[in-house]
Amino acid sequence: MEDKVIEQIIIKAFEIGVHNTLNALGITHEIVTESQAKKIYSARLITEWRRKRWIVGYPTGNPKRGKVYFKRTELETASRMLDIQNIIPANRILGNDEEITPRF
Repeated sequence: MEDKVIEQIIIKAFEIGVHNTLNALGITHEIVTESQAKKIYSARLITEWRRKRWIVGYPTGNPKRGKVYFKRTELETASRMLDIQNIIPANRILGNDEEITPRF
């Protein structure tokens, strides 16, 4: 794999870690309403990520508010996963129909 691709993957992993750390420190809010999530990431991506089970919609338990909420860490991770998926061509992920063996 090219150095540039590896560098981009490491950058995205670092971004995920930064968002998780900010959340753990209480600097960002963990709860994101469905409407906020759709505004930030787009309704199409939220639907796609739920279908792929990258994110989970948690019930709010309050009928006067939205039906579900999302965790910011899951949304940020899904966003970076999509970025990584766009960086690496599909044939590189699948290994050109070759059996991929783990390296230890």
